[in-house]
Parts: sequence; C-alpha cells; structure tokens
Amino acid sequence: MIRKAVFAACLLVAPLSLSGCGFTPVYAQKGLAATLAGIDFNVTESRTGYFVRQNLVSGFDSAAAATKPYRLDVKLVENRYDIGVGVNDTATRSEISNSVTYQLVDVQTRKVLTEGSFVDTTTYDASNKSPYGSVISQKDGQQRAATSISERLRNDITLYFHGKATAASAN
Repeated sequence: MIRKAVFAACLLVAPLSLSGCGFTPVYAQKGLAATLAGIDFNVTESRTGYFVRQNLVSGFDSAAAATKPYRLDVKLVENRYDIGVGVNDTATRSEISNSVTYQLVDVQTRKVLTEGSFVDTTTYDASNKSPYGSVISQKDGQQRAATSISERLRNDITLYFHGKATAASAN
C-alpha cells in the first residue's frame, strides 16, 4: 500500500520537476506553424520527388501561406538494386536507396540557414509473375520512401526553427 502511494506521489511530482528545466515542447511554440507554412519546396523531379513534395506541402500546410520567405531545396539521387534472387535467377526483392541532400535558404538574402544529408533505404517485393504487380510494388516502395524522407526533412526543419526561437527567447 505504501509503495502505491509513493509511486502515485512520484507521478504527480514528475511534471512539476520539468517546469524549471527550460524544456519547451515543439508544439507549444507560438508562430512555428506559420513559419513552417512559409516554406516553398524545390525537389528533384522524379516519382519519388513528387511524393516527397506532396508530403512536405501537406505536412507544413505550405499551400495556405501566400508569401514564402524560405525555400527548401531537396536533391534526391535514387538507385534501385535487386537484393533477393529466386531459383530461376530473377529478382524477388528490390531495394530503393535515396541519397538526400537539402538546404533551407532565406529567399530574400539567399543565405543558407541549415543544410544536411542522409540516406534512406526502402525495400519492396519484385514480383516476376505479373508486370502490373511489379510496377505497383515499386510505386508502393517509392511512396514509402517518400514518406520516410519527408518525415525526416520535416523533423530536421522543425527542430531548426524551434532551436532558433528557443535561442532567441533565451537572449
């Protein structure tokens, strides 16, 4: 009974202990959504690039903002590899590897605010039974790769602006 009371007290005190440490959740920052909506996207033209751009526009709600003070340049270099080979020497599994480099640019000053690079890898089934099934499987792999890439970009850019605002409020 005493252990339950101590546990309950710890649960009640835990949130209070964070109040003095300077922790600010990203979603609590005022104006961050409007800042993120002010980003225009320049993504490599490809099927995966198209999906990445669509995910970024909807994720940042970028279609709503009229003026775009920032531009996110995203370069994708996509490679496909057969990684699973069946007994008849045909591919049964394929891999899409995307090398991604990005720069967030202030449109007015043309200054690069932040940049980065990473590699994203996604696999998909390569059906040799049906050409249609193979095409659909590849498209699904590209959509999953685009979702993964856009989530990483969204996180990196959101954390950049969150850190910038946190540093400004500390001064």
